[in-house]
Amino acid sequence: MKSKVFLITGMIASFVIASALNVYPLTPMFASIRPMFLVMVLIFWVIYRSTLLSVWAVFLVGLVSDLLFGTHLGHQAFCATLMAFILRAMLIYAKELTLVQAWIIAVVGLLVYQGTLWFLQALAHHNFLWTGMGSLISSMALFPLLWLPLYWINSQVKERAY
Repeated sequence: MKSKVFLITGMIASFVIASALNVYPLTPMFASIRPMFLVMVLIFWVIYRSTLLSVWAVFLVGLVSDLLFGTHLGHQAFCATLMAFILRAMLIYAKELTLVQAWIIAVVGLLVYQGTLWFLQALAHHNFLWTGMGSLISSMALFPLLWLPLYWINSQVKERAY
């Protein structure tokens, strides 16, 4: 029971820290390559603890992202929900994931999330700019570094996560 409380506290803390990292002010040069920390944390927990992260929780994280980044309300919530659905479908037959397998699944999740967000933003704006490519690439590259501390938090509960 104590380890379950630690896991839930770690999940909440990881979302709070990721939110803070996403909105921390940076220079314009670095802001264009800022990783999508909140999405990466969401992907990790969907991969490893999808039983604790319901569809409504994923939708709520997306709504918080909409509010933090000032996008149209519901765009990132829809992207997060669609991404979680696709990741859960990919994980149906997964047994034990290595870092490389989790990384490949995370890259698919990041591509689905950003591609859907680009599509929705292209429909909503008259003058659409392809922003976010640097952010997508840096997120793909930095996912293994984010995986390490989150995997340690996840491993504190010994029961199978998926």
